Amino acid sequence: MADKIQRPYFDFSEELNFFWTSLILLLFVSMVTVLRYVYLNSLITCWTPAQFEFQHIYYTHQECWSQDIVMAYESDILRPDQEFRPNAFNNKTFHRWIPVVLLFMMLGFQIPRAFKIMTDLLFGTPSAIVREDIGTDQRTDRARELADAIKEAGDRNRVIRTMIFFVIKILVGLNIIIQISFVKWYFRDSVQIGRDNKTLATPVYMFPKTIRCRFEIRQIQNVHDYEVQCKMPINYLLEQFVYIFWFWLLGVGIYTGLIFISQLASLVIPPFVRLRFRGIIPEKDLSQRGFCFDDALLYLWDIEQSSGLSMAREVAVKLWNSPPLVQPGSGEYNTQIVQNPVPGTQENLLKTL
Repeated sequence: MADKIQRPYFDFSEELNFFWTSLILLLFVSMVTVLRYVYLNSLITCWTPAQFEFQHIYYTHQECWSQDIVMAYESDILRPDQEFRPNAFNNKTFHRWIPVVLLFMMLGFQIPRAFKIMTDLLFGTPSAIVREDIGTDQRTDRARELADAIKEAGDRNRVIRTMIFFVIKILVGLNIIIQISFVKWYFRDSVQIGRDNKTLATPVYMFPKTIRCRFEIRQIQNVHDYEVQCKMPINYLLEQFVYIFWFWLLGVGIYTGLIFISQLASLVIPPFVRLRFRGIIPEKDLSQRGFCFDDALLYLWDIEQSSGLSMAREVAVKLWNSPPLVQPGSGEYNTQIVQNPVPGTQENLLKTL
């Protein structure tokens, strides 16, 4: 058994989903958060009255950032009732909530990864089955230990690990499809609204570049109301990120789909299995065995990635090759001469005696 469970193996498509995509989202949200608390003026810029002092300007930016503020159309004067129109959702800015949405999207990419780690801990991997301190072991001893562990796991789990492998791939694919659809829907630029038995496309301004906000400043016993107009560089930043990130998701989804198809073929369809494992599994066994669903293929795949092609080939030889016949007098553990008696020899000997 393993002294220490090692990190499970992730192929490149899984790394794109589990690590790189999540890292992109985390870095972007972290950057926005740091700018929010360190240099807010880079995310929102408001025109304030000339008599405002520094603390008033700082308060204005803080208040306008935190408000449910209303979009101001270019070269338009905001009507007093515009905030309460039926389509008022068109006039809101979601700059505070979009980073939270991106964090939940990042967590979505971790669900298949968590499932993979739990199943690897439950059913084991070749790197977790053998002990980690193999430096003092001979290569053949390690290959034999791996082969025995794979046989034991195969007898115990049958094809469960292969089924789990495909379930993980399906979860990854579903997550990509859901993420692409969500980004396309949530950050849409218009909605369909029915009016007078007609369906009209109403624009949705998810990233307004100019907003207006109202706030109060109390000085001693006087309360002054202000309405200022602000530019929103944060919405420029969010808009460009979402636009680029959608194409990133599309590319990752296409690549993940192609990798899944190739892996499905090389683990299930016999001609592709023979093509994929040629040079690893002995040719005679590869041509004679009808591999279709076999956990041993997946274990060999992992061994090839973690320990190299030569180790995978050596494990395959010990896994499938029949043990060599012991010649008389040359047994590995029995140095005495062993001969199979010829039928009838004992009877002839008894008659002679």
